[in-house]
Amino acid sequence: MLEENKRDGGNRRFILVEMEDYADRLTAERVRRVINGYGFQGTQRTELLRESLSWRALKRAADLVHKVDAIENLHGHEYDSIKKTVKDGELIVTGEKKVAERAEGLGGSFTYCTLGEPIEMDRILTGAGLPDYGALGAVLFNMATSQAFEPSAMKPDDWYLGSTEGQHVWLIYRPDLDWLKSPEAALTLSRARDFAATDPEKRHLVFAPARFVSQKLLDEEGVPVEFVPLPFALYRIDRS
Repeated sequence: MLEENKRDGGNRRFILVEMEDYADRLTAERVRRVINGYGFQGTQRTELLRESLSWRALKRAADLVHKVDAIENLHGHEYDSIKKTVKDGELIVTGEKKVAERAEGLGGSFTYCTLGEPIEMDRILTGAGLPDYGALGAVLFNMATSQAFEPSAMKPDDWYLGSTEGQHVWLIYRPDLDWLKSPEAALTLSRARDFAATDPEKRHLVFAPARFVSQKLLDEEGVPVEFVPLPFALYRIDRS
């Protein structure tokens, strides 16, 4: 994908999943090197085409040869040579380039994330499996911002999750069903004012089980706070 983006100026995105404990040490480091470049001497090889040599492909061999010729014409100047090999029933076309000191990076960027414990909505609704503050906060922050959650920014005692360029995100929550049903867990006008006062120039998104202030009043008061109900509040947890 990175090679294709560099080749045609595209903006393709992808998700790479690694389940082993060397994900950051090896897998992510390899991606960093491909993006930024790395010291290297030898032959750098880039796969340009891989085509299964099925009977159908052989029947249209002229089309396949034309495709290989097109690759050579389009990308031949980028490499010292274009190699064509047949291995395990596949035609593989590879661009090869001698590198003396450093392999240049392909550019781009990526975000490295780790998955926490699964959050099971059915267990949340019964109060049997309420997640801790950080686990729920990470999910809600990503849902709200489409960005990776940074645990070091979180301040549970202040109900703070983190920020993006345009807004701060807050979470009023404890893994205690009785507390979540109580007035202490609600967003109030005074609480909203306190959140907004930390940075009046930005919007403030507040996740909470309930609220005792309307959005209309917040807007009339000029308090840049928006309330978002917690997921289990949407499913009508019994507050009796």
